[in-house]
Amino acid sequence: MENMKVMAVDEFGGPDKLTLHILPVHKVDAGEVLIRIEIAGVGIWDAMEREGKLVYNEVHFPRVLGGECAGTIIAIGDDVERFAVGDRVYAQSFMNDKGGSYAQYVVVSEETVAPMPDGLDIVMAGGLPIAGITALSNLNALEIGSQTKLMLWGASGGVGHVALQLAKRMGASVFAIASGADGVALAKQLGADEAVDGRSDDIVQRARAFAPDGFDTALVLVGGDTVQSTLSLVRQGGTISFPNGVMPEPKAPDGVELKKANGFANRMILDELNRLIDMGEFQVHIAQTFGLEEAAQAQSAMKQHYLGKIVLRVSGE
Repeated sequence: MENMKVMAVDEFGGPDKLTLHILPVHKVDAGEVLIRIEIAGVGIWDAMEREGKLVYNEVHFPRVLGGECAGTIIAIGDDVERFAVGDRVYAQSFMNDKGGSYAQYVVVSEETVAPMPDGLDIVMAGGLPIAGITALSNLNALEIGSQTKLMLWGASGGVGHVALQLAKRMGASVFAIASGADGVALAKQLGADEAVDGRSDDIVQRARAFAPDGFDTALVLVGGDTVQSTLSLVRQGGTISFPNGVMPEPKAPDGVELKKANGFANRMILDELNRLIDMGEFQVHIAQTFGLEEAAQAQSAMKQHYLGKIVLRVSGE
């Protein structure tokens, strides 16, 4: 097991730049684990990294893409105490110096790894890490608690449908704005107090009826004029949050705080995420599954309408 199949780019550009490479498996240093990947998540952040628009670390080519995965630990470095060989885990590999998760194996810091929750299968777990951490980071920034009235834009997307379930567990009352009739149905199934299609004409009217005194918070996961027009419904003293990649970035009305929260993994947030997931039945909705070598097609598929997450099924050894 010295080499592995990966999907990597030799230069930044379109989906066609993503090609199959055979590269050495990285050495496991102290504080790191080696994961044999079964499922790798695909996200808009991968496409942005492929284009060279989203890069937080030194650039070396070939660059292995992929920000998240689930699989089995097959080796641990010195000083790793939380995990053992054979553990089933999910992990964030975003901007990881030893490469991403569009690969048969990945070496990551144990700080970005979490035990797989009992209620999730491996496919769901592979699509969870960035969506879960981004969702929870933003909900924490909004200080979601019991009775919080939350407007959630993008409720049927990868981050949004996870945020919806977490917000309900944190006690929020959720007005979900989803994409299409199928998105509305998913949001309702996942526990939204009310769900509307982002393309309908009566969003503002229905939002006002839902929160006559205004919303305490809004989580914005998509951009656009319609989104902006609803943010005036957040009350004075309320808070709006959004992650990197939402374009155009939302603007807060006077008297409303605007926060930007990104999903970088650490032990504390992963523990909190697992605690919330373990509270009951939880769903990471998987729209489509592609093979590892179809990574370019998987990234292209993100341009079409879909709900939840797209993932790659990576074969084992």
